[in-house]
Amino acid sequence: MVHKSKVAVAGAVAAVTLGVVFTTPPLASAEVAPVSSVMLTQGVTSAPFKIKANGNRKVLYRKAVVQPGASTGWHYHVGEEIAVINSGTFTRIDGSDCSVKKYGPGDALVEPVGPDTVHMGINNGTEPVELYVVDILPTDATAPSVPVPDPGCDTKGLTAGGRGK
Repeated sequence: MVHKSKVAVAGAVAAVTLGVVFTTPPLASAEVAPVSSVMLTQGVTSAPFKIKANGNRKVLYRKAVVQPGASTGWHYHVGEEIAVINSGTFTRIDGSDCSVKKYGPGDALVEPVGPDTVHMGINNGTEPVELYVVDILPTDATAPSVPVPDPGCDTKGLTAGGRGK
């Protein structure tokens, strides 16, 4: 974020260099700053990833909320997805081997793309899971994910070690 003082100094140097003198009145307390930014959340991931884009893409930025006891259902993604857990505990089950991983506030997920990457997320906690998500999708995609049948993982009584098929 650029601080006002740096902008003012840079502007003053440019004005003197160009031989132009101008003043900018300070913002009144009721006025809106010309540029502002609010960080909604941040997260960390160790997952290696590349974003591939051949041709035009549409970018979705969304807030997703998974209520206690709810799940995303089994699905795969049609484009790249990066999500940050803002609150709650999110349990992700990988449909290929039924492995289980838990994510909490400050964790980031990088979801794989394609029908060979079926997975599901569950909120086994007592508070809603809030995620901020960026999807980078083909322009003809009608949704970021495609629902699929249960691959056979036992999701009852999940533990950190997962359950077999």
